[in-house]
Amino acid sequence: MKRSGNIVYLDNAATTFPKPREVVNETARCIRQFCGNPGRASHAISMKAADAVFQCRSSLASLFGGKEENVIFTSSATHSLNLGIKSLLHRGDHVLISDIEHNSVIRPISALAKRGLITFDVYEASSDPVTAVGNVSAHLKPNTAMVIACHHSNICNLIQPIQEIGELCRRKGIIFLVDAAQSAGILDIDIDRDNVDVLCAPGHKGLYGIPGSGFVLFGDTAFREERPVSTFIEGGNGVRSLDDSMPDFLPERLEAGTLAVPAIRALSAGVSFVKKRGIKEIERRERELFKLTERGLARFGDIVTVYGDGEAGGILLFSSPAMPSERIAAALDRYGICVRAGFHCAPTAHKRLGTPEEGAVRVSFGAFNTQKEVFYFLNVLDHLLKAGKHL
Repeated sequence: MKRSGNIVYLDNAATTFPKPREVVNETARCIRQFCGNPGRASHAISMKAADAVFQCRSSLASLFGGKEENVIFTSSATHSLNLGIKSLLHRGDHVLISDIEHNSVIRPISALAKRGLITFDVYEASSDPVTAVGNVSAHLKPNTAMVIACHHSNICNLIQPIQEIGELCRRKGIIFLVDAAQSAGILDIDIDRDNVDVLCAPGHKGLYGIPGSGFVLFGDTAFREERPVSTFIEGGNGVRSLDDSMPDFLPERLEAGTLAVPAIRALSAGVSFVKKRGIKEIERRERELFKLTERGLARFGDIVTVYGDGEAGGILLFSSPAMPSERIAAALDRYGICVRAGFHCAPTAHKRLGTPEEGAVRVSFGAFNTQKEVFYFLNVLDHLLKAGKHL
């Protein structure tokens, strides 16, 4: 079987590719024309950089709700989650996390617990609002200070009902932090409507920015007088330079050092692309491609197992007894098809789904994937599994 002349990129849950033309153009324009240090000087280049940063804060607040000054720029969703978690938790707090969380939540929470600073429990995620709220309620304690929910799993299409979970947390006075790594730009999110106190997301996935970008969007409800916001990183930011402490206001309290202006400008362009294309249209397209792929894999019979509850979305996880998952991914790569195999940094989610010892293969769609690419993927996979090649 001949390799296609083009790359078929089906690893959009890791980072979306290709990037929209406007993202590429705006990144290059920023580097050429105003890649200065924002907030450090009054000259034209610095001022243009500062304006680009503010425009991105405004775009994100417009898309997700909240205030521009509550947008904190980071380098990734991992950075965002660490900042959101560690800036608001205090010694003695109890935390709830779901059983579909990414290691970007599991590891910082575990690290805090191992240091004796917090305790935590795991609740079973559910897409049903009544069940989800019940599962969270069952684990609440008097000292529960934060509930963390992965909005959309990174290995299947389980979507947690954040509005209902957030409503419970709001009634109980508990901080509600949402990991939107797989949902920002694909699912409709409004932090006020959805009762979200802290929204953490990358810029390089569903918002179509470039790697090196991410953000935390705090709702005003995240801040309580009895729970001061701890600094996560300290350093210069051009504000109150004679003080030896970070400012007590956002965003400067939680941003230090030179911001990644080209990545932030790219994120602005990515948000514009998502708004123009339409979140509902992007979601519809991904669901359509999922259904097409799922129907194709169903024809393989018991040589392929698809995981999850069959809910359509941007992610499809499968394995085959004919070939280990890592070998499937490597074999597909020889034909120009990019997927990801293994455990996808989500060990408890894999355990929940019952994937094999070596994990599974993840196919994840984006705005630029086509039906033609799905058919090519299915034909190549069929060829590989039937041939029983152990590459």
